[in-house]
This record gives sequence, structure tokens and C-alpha cells, in this order.
Amino acid sequence: MAPKYKEPIRMCVICRRRTPQSVLLRLQCKNRSLSVYGGNGRSFYLCDNCIETKNTARSLARQCKTNATQTLLQQLKEIIIDVR
Repeated sequence: MAPKYKEPIRMCVICRRRTPQSVLLRLQCKNRSLSVYGGNGRSFYLCDNCIETKNTARSLARQCKTNATQTLLQQLKEIIIDVR
């Protein structure tokens, strides 16, 4: 019988809730802009519930080390449209 592996658990950067990795959206800040990230390295996760909250802009700005909150929100909306 094959061993059962547990699914990796990751934490949303906004609500700090731990959920399975497959449920979360993985993003990366590169050159102060957002992009979907699928490789190895530094990235962060967002859950579906937190994408539309008002704290999202500030948390994204903190992750990307920038003050351009409106630009980051616009990029996030574009990413969500492309992913879904």
C-alpha cells in the first residue's frame, strides 16, 4: 500500500488563517508588481475570502515594499480574471 502524504498547509498573509495550499492563490512581487508564481522561491499566499477585503491593499503593499496600493489592487484584479 502506498504511503499517504498530507497536503501542504500554507498561511494567508492577510487573515493569517492556515489552509491547504491547493485552495490558496500564490503570488510573487517582482520589480514592485504582482504576478502568479508557480516556481521555487519567495512568494506569498492569499485566500479567496481575503481578496475582496479592505485590508488587502495595505497587506499587498507591505509584501511588495511599495506604497502604490491602487496599482497593486488593479494587478490583483487582472490576475484573478486570468486565473479563473
